[in-house]
Amino acid sequence: MSKVILSMMTSLDGSIARADGDLNWFLTDAEFEAEMLTVLRNVDAMLFGRVSYQLLAEYWPTAGTNASLEAPGGFTNEEREKTFAELMNSIPKVVYSRTLEQADWAPTRIVRENIAEDLATMKRQATKDIVLFAGASIASTFINLDLIDEYRLMVHPIVLANGISLFRDVREDRTLTLRRTKTFSSGVVLVHYDRKRD
Repeated sequence: MSKVILSMMTSLDGSIARADGDLNWFLTDAEFEAEMLTVLRNVDAMLFGRVSYQLLAEYWPTAGTNASLEAPGGFTNEEREKTFAELMNSIPKVVYSRTLEQADWAPTRIVRENIAEDLATMKRQATKDIVLFAGASIASTFINLDLIDEYRLMVHPIVLANGISLFRDVREDRTLTLRRTKTFSSGVVLVHYDRKRD
C-alpha cells in the first residue's frame, strides 16, 4: 500500500510561511529542485488545502508564459522549471475544502468531507505514494486524524518572526522514527521521519 507523505518547507522554528502568508523566504538551488523533482516523479497524487491549491494554481497552469507571475521560491534553471510544470500540471490533485466552488487546475477533484475514507480508498488504488503539499490547517487536520505515514521536511536556515507554525493546531503527541537526513550546500537540511505505529 502507498504512503501518505507530508512534504513541507519549514523555517528552523517550524514555520511554513510568514505571518502574511508570504513564501518567498525559502532557499532554492539545484539540489533543492532535484529533491523536489524526485518527490514528484514518485507520487500518484498531490493533496492540498484550499489556500495552498489556489496559490499554486495561479502559477503552474501557465508556468513560464506569464511574465507577471513569479514561481514561489524562484527557479535556478529554465529547463528544470519546465519539467516541474509538466509534472505539476499532469499529476492528479485533490483539494480538501468546504468552501472552494470549483477547481480549474486540471486534473483536480474537490473533497468536502470524509477525508479519512477518501484517503484510504486512494491508498488502496495507488501504485506510488501520495504527497500532501499543504497549509498549516489541512496539515494539522491530517496529523490529528493520524493520516501521515512519513514526514519529509526541508528545514531552512532562517527563523521567521511571527510565522505560521506547521504544528500550531496539532492536538496530540506523535512519535516518529528518523529515517534519513540530507544536508544541502545551502544549509537546508532534509529530514525524513516515519510515523511510529504500534
